[in-house]
Amino acid sequence: MNEFDIPATSLIKDVRHILQLARQKAYSAVNSEMVIAYWQMGRRIVEEEQHGEQKAAYGEAILKTLSISLTTEFGKGFSYANIRNFRQFYLTYPDEEICYAVCSKLSWSHNRLIMRIESPDTRSYYLKECAHQMWSTRTLERNINSHYYQRLLSSQTKQDISIPDQESDKIQANDFIKDPYVFEFLNIPEPINALEQDIEKALIGNLQHFLLELGKGFSFVGRQRNSIRDLKNIWADIL
Repeated sequence: MNEFDIPATSLIKDVRHILQLARQKAYSAVNSEMVIAYWQMGRRIVEEEQHGEQKAAYGEAILKTLSISLTTEFGKGFSYANIRNFRQFYLTYPDEEICYAVCSKLSWSHNRLIMRIESPDTRSYYLKECAHQMWSTRTLERNINSHYYQRLLSSQTKQDISIPDQESDKIQANDFIKDPYVFEFLNIPEPINALEQDIEKALIGNLQHFLLELGKGFSFVGRQRNSIRDLKNIWADIL
């Protein structure tokens, strides 16, 4: 065994952990700001409607005008339907504390699913439980469609309810680079039918450029470099 094998293996493990934590923090930060911004936009739209004419046509005109203006300046993500969702988001949760404390912890996709629920109690349950359990959108939608909350109320204990294992279907840091709403919010062009590996290549490309700009003391060796540690092949995205 080479004397440098153990330190190198430890280094790779530590750096991988650092990157994983950074990805999760990046996801949380971008997602939180995006959801809060959509809530604030919804509040401003409602305020404008309340100060204007009390006619449905006036409210519709506001949404259409805003959609055209935002799409022209900021690109995708501000269709008439999405603008209506921002408005409905605020009307569903007019309490600012709920938005900042709970809604901002979930993705926009999660919030869109939950705010369609008519019952306030049912909506509140899914909102808090989803944030606590870190359900993926697939798990959330499955639980809503299977009336999980209603079955929970009709049973004596949670153990009486039979649902699929959800431990392996939670929000992952990797979801960040695949969320189309994040691309739209940041005005980043998303390639049609882009694969995760293609998106990661683009991100690695930006990292490579950053390393090269650091200059003296840093060296860019290449991408997808193979090394042998403890008789095992280890591939590094960038070295």
